[in-house]
Amino acid sequence: MNLEQQRQRAQQAFVDSGENIVVGTLEGISITLEQLKNTTADSNYVVETFNSGLTAVVFHLQIDGKSWTLKQKRAVSLVNNIDGQTSFLNEVQRRRDLTNLKQRESESFKHIVDTQFASFNDGIILSPWIEGEPLSTLNHDVFQQIFTAIVNLELHGLFEWDFCPGNILLNSQGEITLFDFGYMYQFNSSIHFNNNGLDTPLFHGVERFETRFFFDCLLKNTNNLSTEALFDLYKLEKQCALEAYQHKLQQLIVRNADTNVITWQQAINHRWQNALTNDEELQTLYLVERYRSNVLDLLDDLHGQSCSPYTLRKADLALSLIDQYFEIIQSQNGFFFGDETLSKSDLIAKYKELRVDAQRFQLNK
Repeated sequence: MNLEQQRQRAQQAFVDSGENIVVGTLEGISITLEQLKNTTADSNYVVETFNSGLTAVVFHLQIDGKSWTLKQKRAVSLVNNIDGQTSFLNEVQRRRDLTNLKQRESESFKHIVDTQFASFNDGIILSPWIEGEPLSTLNHDVFQQIFTAIVNLELHGLFEWDFCPGNILLNSQGEITLFDFGYMYQFNSSIHFNNNGLDTPLFHGVERFETRFFFDCLLKNTNNLSTEALFDLYKLEKQCALEAYQHKLQQLIVRNADTNVITWQQAINHRWQNALTNDEELQTLYLVERYRSNVLDLLDDLHGQSCSPYTLRKADLALSLIDQYFEIIQSQNGFFFGDETLSKSDLIAKYKELRVDAQRFQLNK
């Protein structure tokens, strides 16, 4: 049994046990737990309702002149796999971890939302309302904040898988806040690449941001940037990511991390460093990482049977990149999960089938 299976089994056993996890308190707030549990869009203290979440409904509350975010667990998760079914438990577990970390090292975790109260069995998480909007503008300062947060989390043993567009908010002062932790898991960054141990070296914090947020943003291109401007944004992102990962590498060395981890981190940093010295090499890395992230996001949506029209666009992009750049991606070892053994025609056939599956698993048919 691998580490992922062990974690999944332990979380399912906790769910089955009926035990509870409680974080924080409702003391000093003029609302009861029962009221929170029974909150609906029609409750007189509800300002807004956000019903798009796959595992919870989110309410903006106004209580005694103060704004709050209430996360209320769905009776049935819309993500049809074990991690989706246990994501609310996982979030409460991480809220407990993060509350402890914020109390000890507030500056290192200033980009993490506070937790006022959480109760797993009651399906409730209450946090201060974040005055901000979903992140739509990317610049040096924003990248720096995100990557600093990622590295701090990883060095403290927390690996976040789901930096999706709705999970990062930006306030009017230009400060980002991370607030959704249903797919953040514990791991030991001195001996493991991520919470899967040494089994999946493809996955790391910056890759997760690139896969779940950045390349999704480039694909949608809501700001209508030119091809050149998109590449320039990628170059800036890579420069900021390298700076953060150089710090991470230094800390791993100071902590006497395992040789496997040091070598792996050095290889990532070295590849980026080399690419950033030459735009032609950076264009190649851009192609390979663009392919990687869109395919990984496609596979993630299919695994959760939670597809959208953008899943279809990612399938189309993967097919286009395979058709046009198969030899380049292959020469850069850019295929993975068994795809590296397939011919170009076999890959095209495979991703055409996956596109059919993505059509079948559309959430809003």
